[in-house]
Order: sequence, then structure tokens, then C-alpha cells
Amino acid sequence: MVKINLLPIRSELRKKALVEHVVLLALCIVLVFIFEWFVQAAITGQRDSLQQEVASTKVEIKRLTIEAGEIEKFKVQKQELERKLDVIQALNAKKTGPVEILDELSLIIPEKAWITSLDNKGDNLVLEGLALDNTTIATFMKSLQASSHFDNVALILSQKEGGNHKFSIMCKIKLPA
Repeated sequence: MVKINLLPIRSELRKKALVEHVVLLALCIVLVFIFEWFVQAAITGQRDSLQQEVASTKVEIKRLTIEAGEIEKFKVQKQELERKLDVIQALNAKKTGPVEILDELSLIIPEKAWITSLDNKGDNLVLEGLALDNTTIATFMKSLQASSHFDNVALILSQKEGGNHKFSIMCKIKLPA
């Protein structure tokens, strides 16, 4: 026997399934919007933190640039001071140098010789004087050559004048360091 069901169960099941699908679709759409909102909030937060980091980095760069400029100023000042110190040291050497050279010269000159003229041009020194004989002049020249303050000792002139010998000696001065 054939049974006929006159109740509209299929159509109700279809309507129920359709409603469930629509609710599920709406729920999915809502979830997608919520997910998109979270993603956008995270990206916005990252963008804001990166913008803050860029701004703080720019401030740091400006500060470091100013410090680098100050460091350059200090380097220039340091070089200037070192140059001034070098000049002062050179002046101190030149200040004591002539005194040491004249002291050395007074110790070297033999008893039988006299210096009548001393001419200093740069590091060249021309000594003119009188001696009793040529041996005294030779001894004087050897003493000058042996000294640590004189170098390249050369006899320019040696002639007999009256009872004495007139001489002229040229040498280079070596200033102490």
C-alpha cells in the first residue's frame, strides 16, 4: 500500500534550510567585517607606531647632527691648539737655542783666538776673528765640527794681518730639539 503524506514537511525543511543558510551567510559577513576591522586596527596601530618611530628617529638624527657639528668644532679647536702648542715649543727651542749655542761657542774657542764678528742668517753662522796662528784656527774648527751644535764647518778666509791671523769661518747651526 502506498502512503501519501500530505504534510508540507519538505517545503518546511527547505524554508528552514534557506533560513539557516541566510543566517549562516549573515554571520559569515559579520565575522568578515569584524576580522577586517581587527586587521585594519592592527595595521593602523603598526602604522602609528612606525610613524612615531620615524619621528623619534628624525629628532635623534637632528640631535646627533648637532653633536657632530660640535665635535667638528672641537676637532678644529684641538688642531688650532696643537698648532699653537707646536709654535710655542718651537719658540721655546729657539729661545734657549741661541743661548746654548753662544755658551758652547764660548767653551770651544781657544785661548789664543778672539771672535770679532758673529753673523747669523737662518741656520748659517759666519764667525770672524783673530788668532795667533793657523794651528789655533784649525783647533777651533775641529772643536766646532766635534760640537753637537755646529755642522758643515768651512774656512772662508785666513790671512795674516799684522802679528795675528784674521779668519772667517762659516758653519751650520743645529738647534737642540
